[in-house]
Amino acid sequence: MKHFFNKIKALIFAVIFIGGAGVAGYFTYYYLTDGDDKNFYFEIIFLSLALISFIIATILIYSFINKKNSDTIKMLELRLKKWTNISYHASKAGDEAFNKLPIGIVLYDSQYNIIWANEHSKEIFNSKLIDSPIDSISKDFMSDVIRNQTQINMKFGDKSYEVIHNTEFNILYFFDVTEREETKKRYNERKLTIGIIELDNFEESIKKFDMQEKATIRGSILGAISDWVGKYHGYLQTLQGDRMSFIVDKEAVLRMKKDNFYIFDKFEEITQKYRLKTSITIGVACHDINYDELGSIAQAQFELAEKRGGGQGCVNIENEAVSFFGAKSNATEKNDLVEVRQQTLALKDHVQSSTNVVLMCHNFADCDAIGSMIGAFHMVKTSGLDCKMAFDVNKADVTVKKIYEFIKKDPALMENFITEEQALELIKPTSLLIITDSQAPRLVMFPSLLQKASRFSIIDHHIDSAGVGFEGFLSDYRVTAASSAVELVTEMFSFYNPDIKITPLEASIMLAGVIVDTNNFTQRSGTRTFEVSATLKSYGADMIFVRKLLQESLDSERLISSSIAKAEIYGNRFSLVTLDENQTIPDRTTLAKISDRQLTIAGVDASFTVGRIDANTCGISARSLGDTVNVQLIMEGMGGGGHFNSAALQRKDCKIIDLKNELINTLKLEYVDGGSEKMKVILTQDVKGKGKKGETKEVANGYGNYLIQNNLAVAATPENIKKIEEDKERERVAAENQHNLLLKFKDEIQGKQITVQLKIGAGGKNFGHITEKMVCDEFEAQTGMHLDKRKVELPADINSVGIYTATVKLAADVVAQFDINVEEKK
Repeated sequence: MKHFFNKIKALIFAVIFIGGAGVAGYFTYYYLTDGDDKNFYFEIIFLSLALISFIIATILIYSFINKKNSDTIKMLELRLKKWTNISYHASKAGDEAFNKLPIGIVLYDSQYNIIWANEHSKEIFNSKLIDSPIDSISKDFMSDVIRNQTQINMKFGDKSYEVIHNTEFNILYFFDVTEREETKKRYNERKLTIGIIELDNFEESIKKFDMQEKATIRGSILGAISDWVGKYHGYLQTLQGDRMSFIVDKEAVLRMKKDNFYIFDKFEEITQKYRLKTSITIGVACHDINYDELGSIAQAQFELAEKRGGGQGCVNIENEAVSFFGAKSNATEKNDLVEVRQQTLALKDHVQSSTNVVLMCHNFADCDAIGSMIGAFHMVKTSGLDCKMAFDVNKADVTVKKIYEFIKKDPALMENFITEEQALELIKPTSLLIITDSQAPRLVMFPSLLQKASRFSIIDHHIDSAGVGFEGFLSDYRVTAASSAVELVTEMFSFYNPDIKITPLEASIMLAGVIVDTNNFTQRSGTRTFEVSATLKSYGADMIFVRKLLQESLDSERLISSSIAKAEIYGNRFSLVTLDENQTIPDRTTLAKISDRQLTIAGVDASFTVGRIDANTCGISARSLGDTVNVQLIMEGMGGGGHFNSAALQRKDCKIIDLKNELINTLKLEYVDGGSEKMKVILTQDVKGKGKKGETKEVANGYGNYLIQNNLAVAATPENIKKIEEDKERERVAAENQHNLLLKFKDEIQGKQITVQLKIGAGGKNFGHITEKMVCDEFEAQTGMHLDKRKVELPADINSVGIYTATVKLAADVVAQFDINVEEKK
């Protein structure tokens, strides 16, 4: 077509040229020829030629223009036809997208009412949707729409949807992402979890038994641990000594948490049966990181559990707060001094690599705080370094203030006490700060010293709390089973320098620390506690002097006695004293003294005193006797901390009555299972000491709420009872169907025979070992049926060629057998 138009264009130009030539010829002839010589015929010829040329050119131009317009019209008609075809298919595609593709589309108006919805969205929500408000889908979804969230994730029924929100045109697009979310969920559930287990003081606790009894006890404990890990399909591996490790996935460790790490209850049953002084400590970590890093976190959790006293588990799951389990018995005392020696020598190395040492204890110092600081001071002085004790008597309790008056009369001791400002001047990059009797930075007497010191070590007997303890220390000697920090320091003497000398006054102050922290040797007092007391006595400690130091004033005795008169008994085992709202105690230790005095009441296992410490702060002091009540866990649950038998909390800007009510609710939920108000619940899981899953039980309101909040039970409403009955029926039908399938599978297995070939040596003995896995692999290869190796039992020993019978325990009452023909491998 283009070539044709080019030819027409050339022809037009030729005709115009000829016509032009004719006109030019005519005018040339006309002007250059005289009138007499002009020939009329030549003029006619030139003019005719020009006229004909212009006519032809006009015709050609018209034809050209007409032809071009015609082609343009045809081209436009063709394009229109194509666009019509495309529009038709686009319309069909739009119909497909709106009505047939699995995408829900919803339009809403300015009042958030649905004005149009495609068929798929109606199928999603099983509703016509139109003229319904968006909150008919979900109130949470409605709030996301109102906030103009452009991408919203939501669940409806058993499906997950990602919603794209076009805020300009009020359109919602629903994409089914259930498979994606399930994949993410499965990936999350399959995250690796590493656990570390150690039996505390186990070998020492079984020394008194003979070899057979030791084997029985060890078998019982290891079997219990193996069964526990096996229940969650985990892998258990014994390491050196009494340490083990296990591997499970995240889904399993979440079930362990839901089951409240029942291994601690099982372990306690065994230790009570054999009267063992041992416990089990566990550290668990679950994070989506490299395995070497994960192992380090698991080890850190194990160490944290040890620092908290052992006999418990610390579980660290990514994006979750560290949780604790166990701790139902007091920390186990270890009688070996290997750890003491190692920690002492480590501290000695840090001291000798320093230019000077500054010591500090906790704020509101008690006898143990100042006593352990004095003992550590004398220990460090034997290294020949300059050493001072940073102290402010105004930040000490009443007893320590009395002690400080005696210290001021001893110039040799007094000159080593310095103020905060003096200590700040002494601390250099090469200095060492030693902190005694304090488990957290917020509790030290002078936080400024800790902030400035680049090198510091800790000696303490308190339980380390997750997330609030010290970080960046050179050493942390922490034994939660110890009675006091004084006990730890005194034990270090012989390993640091046997020639350490202290005065009778200093020994008496240190002994006072032991007596106060053990409540006159009634709490946390082990053999080493009495050995340390004997050592201090050999240094000249005076018990009469100590007793005088600890004497109460008449006003203090009156306050304690009047407070005891207000004691209330809860649950037949808890004593609670609540001081008046406007009553401020003269000393923080007063609350502890009132709680200690309550323990003398018959039948009281734990005592609590709630009072105002200062104008802005309320506090609780908690004490307990024996291993029946862990007040540390109670106080931790309310935001405090402490020891198994001695704990406390402080809270700013609160009322005493509110704190009291919170404590009572905590006791009801955790311990009290009785009272006049009862409720019926349906157990959704087996609850030790209460019942089995599906049983209906009548319990105290508080305990019932505790079971419901922890997904252990539901309220026994008619609807829930009906649902439980329906669930039981479904479970019965499912169990029956499963049993029938197992019977069918048994018939398929029964009587089968497989052949296993092994290399046989002289005498018909094989070189290899036939395992359950090997048998199951061969069975599947030869029969096409898969067997669980854990359900296959082989004869005791397959050590030669022959035919052996294997047993498959599909269920307790469904057992199949097949033959294994062991042949020599040619």
